[in-house]
Amino acid sequence: MFEYFVKIWWKICVLLVIFSRSVTSQASPHILFIMVDDMGWNDVSYHGSNQILTPNLDVLASRGVILQQYYSEAICTPARTALLTGKYPMRLGMHGMPLYNSEDRGIPVSERLLPSYLKERGYKTHLVGKWHVGMSRNQFLPTRRGYDSHYGMLGGFVDYYTYNKVELLPNGKEFYGADLTDNDIPQDDEDRYIVDALTERAIDIIQNHNDSSPMFLHLAHNVPHAGNDGGLLQPPNVPLSKRNQHIAHSNRRLYAEMVTHLDLSVGKVVKALADNGMLQNTIIIFASDNGAPTVGMFNNWGVNLPFRGKKQTPWEGGVRVPAFIWHPSLRPKVWDGLMHVTDWLPTLVGAVGGEVNVQIDGVNQWDSISKDAKPKRKEVLIAIEDSDTNIYAAFRAGDYKIVVGNVTGLSNGYYGADFMTYRACPPDYFTTLKSSEVAKVFESFNMKLDYDEVLAMREASIIKQTDPVRDLIPCEPSPERGCLYNVKRDPSESHDLWSRGTKITDLLWSRLKNLWSMQLRRGPVTIDPRADPANFGYRWMPWLNDSLPANTLNNTNSSKNEIASNLSEKYYIVPNSDGSSDGKTVTTTVNCQDVKGFRNFLCILRSVF
Repeated sequence: MFEYFVKIWWKICVLLVIFSRSVTSQASPHILFIMVDDMGWNDVSYHGSNQILTPNLDVLASRGVILQQYYSEAICTPARTALLTGKYPMRLGMHGMPLYNSEDRGIPVSERLLPSYLKERGYKTHLVGKWHVGMSRNQFLPTRRGYDSHYGMLGGFVDYYTYNKVELLPNGKEFYGADLTDNDIPQDDEDRYIVDALTERAIDIIQNHNDSSPMFLHLAHNVPHAGNDGGLLQPPNVPLSKRNQHIAHSNRRLYAEMVTHLDLSVGKVVKALADNGMLQNTIIIFASDNGAPTVGMFNNWGVNLPFRGKKQTPWEGGVRVPAFIWHPSLRPKVWDGLMHVTDWLPTLVGAVGGEVNVQIDGVNQWDSISKDAKPKRKEVLIAIEDSDTNIYAAFRAGDYKIVVGNVTGLSNGYYGADFMTYRACPPDYFTTLKSSEVAKVFESFNMKLDYDEVLAMREASIIKQTDPVRDLIPCEPSPERGCLYNVKRDPSESHDLWSRGTKITDLLWSRLKNLWSMQLRRGPVTIDPRADPANFGYRWMPWLNDSLPANTLNNTNSSKNEIASNLSEKYYIVPNSDGSSDGKTVTTTVNCQDVKGFRNFLCILRSVF
C-alpha cells in the first residue's frame, strides 16, 4: 500500500512540473512541425501493426494526442497549400495535380502564410525540406513567404543521393537537374543521404537557436516518397536493419528501411531539443501530407489499409493519414474529433496566443485538443477535382461522407494486403519502444513508459469496422448516383448507403454544391521550356522575372482554350488522356435543361466554370 501511494505521489509531482511549463506559460512554446511525404495509415506501429516498428514516433504518440479522424489533401501540393494558408486549395487554384517544377504556378502572393503569422508573434521561422507550392519566381520562394531560412527542395521530390528531379515532357523530352538549395543557393557539394542532410540541418538550427525568441521549425521530409523512375525505393546506404528482417515482401522491406531511418531522425531531433533545454516547452506535430501510393505511378509500397484507395483518390486511404500532437501539458488520449489540415494555421496561432482575423476554412482546435472542449469542426471538404479527365468531389459532415462524380481510372480498391506478410516473428513491441531515443529522453525527465498505458493507447487507435455489411461490388460514383458512407461505422467504405440515405444525401449534396461553386479553376498544366535546368547548370531554379504578373494561368477572365492557344507555340501543354489539350472536361454537355438528377448537377458545374 505504501509503495502504491509513493507511486501516485511521484506522478502528481511530475504532472505539477509539466503543467508549470505548460503552453499557457508566459514563454511562447517552440513548435516543431514534422510533415512526411506519402506515408500510409498502416506504416506507423502506433496504429496497431507490428510490421514496421516506429518506436520514436510511437513514444511521442503514446504520450500525446493521437488524431484519429485527421484529414489531409489527397496530393502533395494541395496539402501544403492547405497547411500554410488555412484555406481549401480549390479556393486558390492549387488543388488537383501537384506542381511540376517547370510550371508557373504557386500559392498567390496575396495569401498570408503560417510562418508569417508566427513571425508576428516573435518567432524565428525555419523550413527544412520540401516546399512544392511554387518556384517559378523568386516571390514564390519560402524566404519571401515568411520563413527566415530554407534548406531543402523547392519541388515535389528528388533522388535521395543525387538530389536530382527528372520531369518527362509531353514531347518525350526530359528536364533534369539538382533541386537542393540553402537560402536559394544551390548546394552542389552536398553528398549526404537526403534524410540525414535534412535531419542534421534541423539539429543545427535547434543547437544554434537563441532562446530569447520562440522557434518554429517546419521539418518537411521527402521520405518515404518514391524517387525518380528507375530508383523508386532508396533506403539508406547502411546495413539493413535487423528490425525489418521479418518482413517477407522484399520491396516492402526496403520501404520499411526508409521509414525506420525517418523514425531515427525524429529521435535525434527530439534529443537535440532536450539537450538544448527546449523540449519541455515545445509543441511537436507529426503528420503525413497524404496517403501512400501503394501501386501505380511513383508507388512506394506504403499501405493505407484498412482504408480504401491510395494517394490521389478521394477515398479514405488517400486523405485520412497518421497524425498526432505532443506537448508535456497535454493529457495522453486518442482524440476522435474531426480535424483537417487547414486547421493547423488557426490552431497553432491560437495555441501561442494569437488570432487569425481573416476568413479561412480552418478552425482553431486548440481548446478542443488541450482542454477536452467540444470539437469545433462539423464538416470537411475532402476533395475537389475538375480536370480534363476526371470530375469528382468528396465531402464529410458528421459521420457521413459522400463521393460524387467520375472516378474512372483512379485506384478505387484496397491495396497492400499481400505486402503485410511475415517470414519471421517481429521484434517485441514494448521492448523496442523502451530502447528508442525518445523513450530515453523522456526517462531523463522522469516520464517513464507505462506498459499498460502504451498498449491501451495503441488499442484505442486501431481502426474498427463496426458495420458488418460489405457490398459485393464496391460502389463507384456515376453520373446517375454517388456513394454515401457512414465512415464512423464503415471506415473501409465498403457499404454504400446512397439509395437508403436520401435525406442525408440531399443535405451533404447541397453543402457540397455550395462549396464547389466557390472553386477557382486551374488553367491547363503548362510546362515552360525556360525552366529547363540545363539553362542553369543543371539546377532547378526560378526562371521568371518577378516584374511579370504572377499566376497568369489562374486568370479566370480568360478561357482555358484562349490560354492554350496563346501559349501553344511557346509552352508544352500537358495533354488529356485522349491526346487533346483543349481544356474541356469529359463529356461536356451544352444544354442542361433536359438533364435530370446528378447529371444535371455535373452539367451545371461544367457550364458555370
